[in-house]
Amino acid sequence: MKRFVLPLLAALTLGAGGAVTFGGLNVTPRGTQNLNLQTGATELPQGGSATDARTGLRLSAARMELQPGERLVTRTATVTTRQGGTLRAGNVTYDLGRGTVTASGGVTYSDARLQGLRAERLILHVRTGFVSALGGVRARAPQLSAAALAFDANTSQVVLAGPYRASAGALGAGAGKHLLLVFGGNRLLRATPNPDAATVARFAPYLK
Repeated sequence: MKRFVLPLLAALTLGAGGAVTFGGLNVTPRGTQNLNLQTGATELPQGGSATDARTGLRLSAARMELQPGERLVTRTATVTTRQGGTLRAGNVTYDLGRGTVTASGGVTYSDARLQGLRAERLILHVRTGFVSALGGVRARAPQLSAAALAFDANTSQVVLAGPYRASAGALGAGAGKHLLLVFGGNRLLRATPNPDAATVARFAPYLK
């Protein structure tokens, strides 16, 4: 008889509680926690908040699903980074193994240098500090549009992949071209069309 009971227990409700640790993330649920016995995932149907002390990443969401040591999948989420960026999106997945946060669905990102950045998909590379914006990229300040954008938070440099348009000098270019933006603090210092090959190579992995 016992061998027929376990398959029927698809989920176990753990109840509400304080902060708990999941694969290096410190998670505070807003309500009950449901442990899926088939997948090993912990579901937080009322959401909560999560902090990664190693990377400085903080996340709050209306709904969460945690696969310990692998990934955190969320809905209606806000993410803040150690470098001062704020990301909001309908769907956010934190891949702990790869060190990436991938967002889609009404994506917006802002920090001291880029305001109102929007894209079809945005990726935070938490280990390197890069931000990738891919597909239909637009920003409010500085005003720009591009097929793809990569931002290095450590050097305050941005590379746009064409076709792009930027308010700095009313610059525009066709497909396959690049534009380098260099910031000092929160000010745009210069815009350089067709940057050198070394710069393009450094940003290339984050533009696709």
